[in-house]
Amino acid sequence: MIWSTNLRFNLDKSPYREAYGYLKNMDRNTHKSINKVVAIAVCEHFKRLEKSANDPYFETREREDNFVNRIVEAVKIAVEKAMPSFMAAYITANLSNIPNVSIGSTVSENVVLKEENSDTAVNDIDFEFVGE
Repeated sequence: MIWSTNLRFNLDKSPYREAYGYLKNMDRNTHKSINKVVAIAVCEHFKRLEKSANDPYFETREREDNFVNRIVEAVKIAVEKAMPSFMAAYITANLSNIPNVSIGSTVSENVVLKEENSDTAVNDIDFEFVGE
């Protein structure tokens, strides 16, 4: 069954003018049918009204979620930009702490050197920081 109706847009009023502009300028390669676009828009409008009626904080939470998502995305981009220089500094710092090992040394001598270094690192940690 097909139901036919007409839409009138009073272009003197802002929401009608805006809706008409969207429909007139929409990409016909992406959206082949104005009927489908209007049907989807009507469905989304009434679904949103139902959610708002059932949950008065729906729009607030939705805005907060969008805000949090923008923050997460900005942090992600900043970390991606900073990661190469951070890793280079980390690798350089770790390479400078490796003790000089002679070619003739044995594996057990190297292990002893690493154990000595790790003991001093553990002794340098202040475990009494809680509650201060």
